[in-house]
Amino acid sequence: MKTLILHTCCGPDLTYSYIFFSKNFNVISVFANDNIDTYEEFEKRYEQVLKVSRHFNFQSVKCPYENQIFLESVRGFEKEPERGERCKICHNLNLRKVARFCKENGFEYFSTTLTISPHKDARLINTIGTKIAKEFGLNFIEADLKKSDGFLQSVKLSKELNLYRQNYCGCIFSRGKSG
Repeated sequence: MKTLILHTCCGPDLTYSYIFFSKNFNVISVFANDNIDTYEEFEKRYEQVLKVSRHFNFQSVKCPYENQIFLESVRGFEKEPERGERCKICHNLNLRKVARFCKENGFEYFSTTLTISPHKDARLINTIGTKIAKEFGLNFIEADLKKSDGFLQSVKLSKELNLYRQNYCGCIFSRGKSG
């Protein structure tokens, strides 16, 4: 079975995403989220990722936390609405980081858990992932994980595993808003 590197934003989104992708791939979760507003929140979310990976018995890798890169990249777009230009920049940064991980470690397939959220634009995320994959000579596996009740399944699994379920995407600009 081929290995898929799965960009992971949080434990709750990883639950159903892992089940979905593990039907066709050996999954390795890569937690790469420079957008998360504090190191404490970054670590709290990664602990939930580890809970999921231990439950399903698969590997998880944590990339270094580099929030300053995110903040510099989105300068001037702080007031953008969710799904706006700031989010495009964020998706690009995090998926590019995962593509570099793939290239450096000899993996050719990657995808993301991001499309499970009803607050995220799956078409945009898949377009960004596919473009980055071409740049790196990799394959991005497109999906819209919220289809077929993926999001509802992730909520159910999160409750069963007693996971911390955050109420914002992670960046300081979305705090207090859903996403």
